[in-house]
Amino acid sequence: MNDPAPGTGGIGSTLRRLSPLTVYLWLAALVILPNILLFGTSFLKSDGGVPVCETTLDNYRRTLGSATVQLLILRTISTAFVAALIAALIAYPLAFYVSRYMKRWKVAAVMLVVVPLWISVLMRVFAWRIILGENGVLNSFLVSGGVLAEPSSAFLYSRFAVIVAVAYMAIPYVFVSSCTALERVPQSLIEASQDSGAGVWRTFSNVVWPLSKQGLAIGFALAFLLAVGDYITPSMVGGLDGTMLGMVIASQFGMAGNWPLGAAQAVVLIVAVGIVLAAIFWMAQSRGILQSVDAGTGAELRAPESLRDHLVQWAIRIAVLLPYLFLYLPLIIITVFSFNASQIQTLPLQGFTLDWYAALWGDQNLIDALKRTLIVALTTVALSVVVGIAFAMVFAYRDLPFSRLLQSGLAIPVAIPGIVLGISIVIAAQLVGIKPGIWRVIIGHMTFVMPVVMLIILNRLQRLDPSYVQASLDLGADYGRTFRHVLFPMIRTAVLGGALLGFTLSVDEVIVTLFLTGIEPTLPIHIWNQMRFGFTPSVNAIFTLIGAVSIALILIAMAVIGRDRNTAET
Repeated sequence: MNDPAPGTGGIGSTLRRLSPLTVYLWLAALVILPNILLFGTSFLKSDGGVPVCETTLDNYRRTLGSATVQLLILRTISTAFVAALIAALIAYPLAFYVSRYMKRWKVAAVMLVVVPLWISVLMRVFAWRIILGENGVLNSFLVSGGVLAEPSSAFLYSRFAVIVAVAYMAIPYVFVSSCTALERVPQSLIEASQDSGAGVWRTFSNVVWPLSKQGLAIGFALAFLLAVGDYITPSMVGGLDGTMLGMVIASQFGMAGNWPLGAAQAVVLIVAVGIVLAAIFWMAQSRGILQSVDAGTGAELRAPESLRDHLVQWAIRIAVLLPYLFLYLPLIIITVFSFNASQIQTLPLQGFTLDWYAALWGDQNLIDALKRTLIVALTTVALSVVVGIAFAMVFAYRDLPFSRLLQSGLAIPVAIPGIVLGISIVIAAQLVGIKPGIWRVIIGHMTFVMPVVMLIILNRLQRLDPSYVQASLDLGADYGRTFRHVLFPMIRTAVLGGALLGFTLSVDEVIVTLFLTGIEPTLPIHIWNQMRFGFTPSVNAIFTLIGAVSIALILIAMAVIGRDRNTAET
């Protein structure tokens, strides 16, 4: 919305003091600078683990000339691609069915796919350790069913385990993106195709697929980025065969202590990922555009007319349940084993107990880690809400050049691989003298929490009727009173929803936090360190509690956001 002419009043006049300069400073300090420093560090020499201000290309020579690194790059890209492909093969058909065939239960079907996205990453990966382990659920099932004579060690600590776990975590990303694209396929084009005599498959291949493949490509890209930047999953379930480049890069900033070499490896990984993503989006190009007047209504394929069609549809409905089983079975297994009396994670269960939950309250280190997690999350959310509201108002009510580009720039930390984000922030923090600890973690978390909060609030602001604010100004209220008594009451549910989502993201963050925290870890890092040195069944209890809290928070957030959207529409 453009500012009104001087003297005419309007929303724009209330925002003279909200300078776009703050947006540029944030973008420069927390997005552009860290990535420039990462790139610059890759050209420095290293002396005893300390970067020296002497330029060199040796880091790139060592990276590109190493057969081991070449193998890891190929393995990382191929593993990420296969995992994203599997996620796409599961998520896209599910999204197609939900968007085309479901009406009454569509919202519930979508939420059931999205909810696991907000449950602890460690919990979801750890569940696959229980499932795929030599004494795990899968081996117990195969042995008891007579498929195997004895438990096999081939499932866990393999590339197969990494692909399965990453694909599992990527499904919600592909689903949401695909479902959004499928919902926007105009009903008129579906009807025109069917009226022309085209069957279901021809209608899909000539109409639905060309108009939805870009959405699938976006989801595929998100899944691919998730897999490329993940070193938690390979560390937990991959073993030597599942080692990926992210683990090597992390070691350069840890035990190896060669930051320039690690930065060069990160830059090479980014370039390789960029090439793959460019090829994906090039292949997903579609000619023409959808007019907004004809989009957003969704489309529904014709109802079955014969017995065979009815049987096929029932078979499809049964098949639709399988992805949900795949998504929730690991979480159910974690919860069940948290009440198992045995210390061994295998079937059959040995009895019911609450001892693992009781043991948590006596673990002072865990309680301290929980306190630090809450401090980090609450501080991150509070600051992100303040900044997010200000930035959302700037974008909504100021006429900024390249506004869309600036919004995308602020959201870059949400999309880039976690390992690259963590490395770039730690280099920038080291340069300006921010020591490892809570404040470094808070700054790191704000880079991806603030954009989420801002985009939710901005979406709400863009739906508001500006006449309310204009009326307040015409009655003599200043911009502060107008915001407090008129504007904020209309966006407060969006603020609350964004804050709850941001809190969940901060509490669960592992990869970025690993680079930024010091000797006082947050709860996810404390759990991660425990799992590296041994297993206790209390880990199941921790994950069950985290999962329950995460589900509660995300349901509350989605409820208030949905209420806010319904209010805006009425």
